[in-house]
Amino acid sequence: MNTPTHQVLSSEQILLDCVQDQSTVFADAVRLIERLEQAANRRELGEPDSVSQLQRSLNHVVSAQQKVSTAYTGFSSLKLTPSALMKDSLARHEQQLKTLVGRINSLQSIFEKMRDDMSPQLDIDTRRKSMHSAYQKSLKTV
Repeated sequence: MNTPTHQVLSSEQILLDCVQDQSTVFADAVRLIERLEQAANRRELGEPDSVSQLQRSLNHVVSAQQKVSTAYTGFSSLKLTPSALMKDSLARHEQQLKTLVGRINSLQSIFEKMRDDMSPQLDIDTRRKSMHSAYQKSLKTV
């Protein structure tokens, strides 16, 4: 049975399901990023595969977004006003997205600070290696 009312309810439910799935993906990504932040704040490298975990998590975010986008296109093509349930779900989802973006920005800031803190030492080490190499070359020509 594919009546217009059934189509509207089905389209909205599909979108709601996709938004809920994406919310779960967002929550998982936030938890992973928070673990990475904690490790970075302790100046630990964390788990050896943390970069691949982060990449997989971000790939899940992209995949979930594509599903929401497709479902939204179907729902919006019906030109209907979202239900109260849909509006509430989207408001909660928006807050989760803001949390995810905030965690990503925080992790980026931590890594940038670590890089900035390490730069002077890396410059000294690089200079020392260059001087050592030049010294070794000069000994060979003497």
